[in-house]
Amino acid sequence: MNLIKGLVFSVFVGVLAGCSDDSYTADVSAINLVNSEVDVYWQFEKGKEEMSLSDKNGLLFGEKSAEKLLIQDDSDGNVFTFYGVKGNSLETAIESTRFRFSEHADYVVYAFGRLDNDSAQAAQLGAVKINDDEVASSKYRVIVFHTYVADMGKIDVYVGDERVAEDLEYGDATDYLDLPIEQNELIVVKAGQGANTDNPIAKATLSPQAGDIQLAYITSTSENEGNIKSYKVNKAQ
Repeated sequence: MNLIKGLVFSVFVGVLAGCSDDSYTADVSAINLVNSEVDVYWQFEKGKEEMSLSDKNGLLFGEKSAEKLLIQDDSDGNVFTFYGVKGNSLETAIESTRFRFSEHADYVVYAFGRLDNDSAQAAQLGAVKINDDEVASSKYRVIVFHTYVADMGKIDVYVGDERVAEDLEYGDATDYLDLPIEQNELIVVKAGQGANTDNPIAKATLSPQAGDIQLAYITSTSENEGNIKSYKVNKAQ
């Protein structure tokens, strides 16, 4: 599904002999789905240096930063480290999380959860690699993330009446789905309920164009957004 799990802090980064001049690169943007303003920082050179992905402007709920090219040397290898601060302050809100970006590609690091919580709902970071393989001319591509509420339990995801994922746990995502553009209604329910339930967790109609690549996050939103925040992430956008 291209969802990248955080690595434990004790991870060992092996460097192949004879590759001392290698560099490791990734094009990275950040999305904030936390209930407060957050800025995401990239740490490099073994934590000695850092850079804000939003140029220290911070990200309000639902905002996405511009993409930045990140370059690391052998001191960090292909393990990229990020953490979150509250607003545009230097107060750490989300502890450092490491992700292995195994090849140069486009990635999104996203913050979700709540800052005022120290349980499973606590704010954390996730990362996903953008699948930018060619999309058929009559279709669009979407991946759906369960970033709603930790104690909601497992969920099922439907596109119209068709179930496309079942028993998704908090923090997980569907596979990338290539769908005809007319199949654009996302319905999210508690696991085991059908698409026609009277009380879906989330329900929204996307507005894709042919060739679009979209990330759809299940999260608390205003009523007219149906608890789904969607982002087009095509390279040209």
